[in-house]
Amino acid sequence: MTESPSGQGAPEHDNEAVLLTEPSTPLTPSLPGQPTRDQVETDTAEPAAAKSGAEVADATGIEDDTRDGTAEAGETGETFTARHRPEAAADPLTRLGRRILAELLDPSPGLPISLVYLGVAMFLTWKLLFHPVASVLAGNPYDQFYFEWQLTAVEHALTHFQNPLFTHALNAPDGMNLAANPQIIGPAAVLTPITALFGAPVSFALLTTFNLAATATTWRWFLRRHVVRTETAAFVGGLFLGFSPSMMSHSLAHPNLAGQWLVPLILAGVMRLREPERRVRNGIVLGVLITAQVFVGEELLLLTAMGVLLFLLAYVLMKPRQAWEEAATFLKSAGIAILTAGALLAYPLSFQFFGPMSFKGIPFDVAYYSADLKSYAVYPNLELWGDPAKLDPLAPGGTEQAALVGWVLLLVVALMAVWLIRNAAVRALLIAALVLVVLSVGPTPVFNHGSITWWPLGPTGVWTHLQNLPLFSSSLPVRSALAVSWIIGILLALGLDKAVLYPQEMLRWPGFADVVRGFAFAGVIVALVPLTPRVFDTSPRTPIPRYFTSGAWRECVSPGHDTIVGVPLSDGGDRTNQTWSTTADTAFAIPQGPVMAPDSAKNKQVVWARNNVLWTAQWLSYIYQNGGGATPVVNDSIKSRVRLDLGTWQANCVVMADGAQNLAAIKDFLDQAIAPGKMEGDVVVWQEPAG
Repeated sequence: MTESPSGQGAPEHDNEAVLLTEPSTPLTPSLPGQPTRDQVETDTAEPAAAKSGAEVADATGIEDDTRDGTAEAGETGETFTARHRPEAAADPLTRLGRRILAELLDPSPGLPISLVYLGVAMFLTWKLLFHPVASVLAGNPYDQFYFEWQLTAVEHALTHFQNPLFTHALNAPDGMNLAANPQIIGPAAVLTPITALFGAPVSFALLTTFNLAATATTWRWFLRRHVVRTETAAFVGGLFLGFSPSMMSHSLAHPNLAGQWLVPLILAGVMRLREPERRVRNGIVLGVLITAQVFVGEELLLLTAMGVLLFLLAYVLMKPRQAWEEAATFLKSAGIAILTAGALLAYPLSFQFFGPMSFKGIPFDVAYYSADLKSYAVYPNLELWGDPAKLDPLAPGGTEQAALVGWVLLLVVALMAVWLIRNAAVRALLIAALVLVVLSVGPTPVFNHGSITWWPLGPTGVWTHLQNLPLFSSSLPVRSALAVSWIIGILLALGLDKAVLYPQEMLRWPGFADVVRGFAFAGVIVALVPLTPRVFDTSPRTPIPRYFTSGAWRECVSPGHDTIVGVPLSDGGDRTNQTWSTTADTAFAIPQGPVMAPDSAKNKQVVWARNNVLWTAQWLSYIYQNGGGATPVVNDSIKSRVRLDLGTWQANCVVMADGAQNLAAIKDFLDQAIAPGKMEGDVVVWQEPAG
């Protein structure tokens, strides 16, 4: 393998503009506003023979393009010839084939590093990955059941040529706007063959593992290609960003927020918008990436846009001349990206916001789902220094620990940021991070549960002024901490990169550079070891009644009556019926469920998991929870009401698992209200008499 003078491979990319570049000496631009790289940077502590130490030390954030070019002789005392790939004139398929062949013949560091990330991800998820049918994530089984159901619903829609943006299988008879609810339609579509062949639990376990490994891999790629010059810094940055507290907490059955692997690709696409000779291509590619992210995790796209916008605004204010020179190309390419994404997303977004069962707002308490400012300095319970037995009281929930990064990491990153403060990109990143932190604390900022009165913003947070605006009205403040975590990872990689390349000759004291590197590596280790992730715990999955696994449930459905009412009815907490529906390929509908829906046909304000609307649902819920002591005497009026509610649900049957809570009381009520229940293996079935 061809290597750089340091012994590490240079990054696998073509020459291109780098936003995080701040060279200390003028470089001759090959394109307007795009610096070239006429010097080779190495992943070594040894100084270049003819390069000044000040130049090396001040070049943090410059990407290395030596893999696709030739370093000038004399720059490092030796000539470095990288692989030449004559791809410019080739069509995309030929270019892809050449890249694959070149990778097989001369592997880059990216492949083994990606396998390391995959190994880490598999180790963390092995309890679920190797036992997906028998186990569920102990930290959040309810959302796992929801997304397993969604994987199945999308698979059912695609294999039956139905619209995957809407389903009648949940919240019968009204249905559910899947595009408007938390969704993973994109991954679900890709996993359709696996879901159809092996079931949703297998697909969910694979997706959970993939999200971790792929996120680390793409962040490492982005850092190595656009941000840092050393493989060490890129590897550590990818390791943190792929397995950070935000990734670990949202890997507890929030695949729509743990699927962050497109975010680095979108950031790279934004940076390429400055290339005038590839304006159309770059705009189209970014538009496609934006479209894909909508179907992977829409909220992540909002966070990415917020972070990019804040960074660009800060950078433009600090570099107005450079921004002016590149503005025309950037804006034209951005326009193409917006047009591309707009064309591709016109129907899905219109369906999401204006289609059937669409709504506005968010049904959760945004004040509760806000970050306590002190929480940034504490450790989550999914990492080494956190308490695995309990959740830190500063965290809004087990899946919302993105802000909990620990005081040591904050200290180390702060010191590195001070060290790198001459870099305008670093200053812009710091400004963006501070704004995102302010947003994350929500409408009523608190520190250690006490109202914050000592900062200039006062007791009312910035979120108060944004929460009624489009997009913000459907977001949770604490999620802004995800973008803060991304910035922390980038700053960590930049600081480590500068430490690795710190030159000897710029200092009078021999060996001082080694001391600097030692302190940097020690700081990174001390900061990251406490954040070592724990293996995800699992718990046994409740067995699905054979009545549903065998297909015997089909006797309960008929044309126009494809709903099965399970007791207890599904709601925001209990997901028993959802697991039954998942097992049956969502071929029958269930009432209620964990659904965001409009309050009414005229009022679009969102309501979460509306339940017990019908009289029969109210009494079934009451008897299930409290027994039959207060059950009304069943008369013709009650029988008529139950029959009417079953008709509203479009159901013929009520089903309850044998051995369920208060089964005897439910049976006594339904035996009189519908018909005597029949034992069908491991369930009791009450079927409305024909006619």
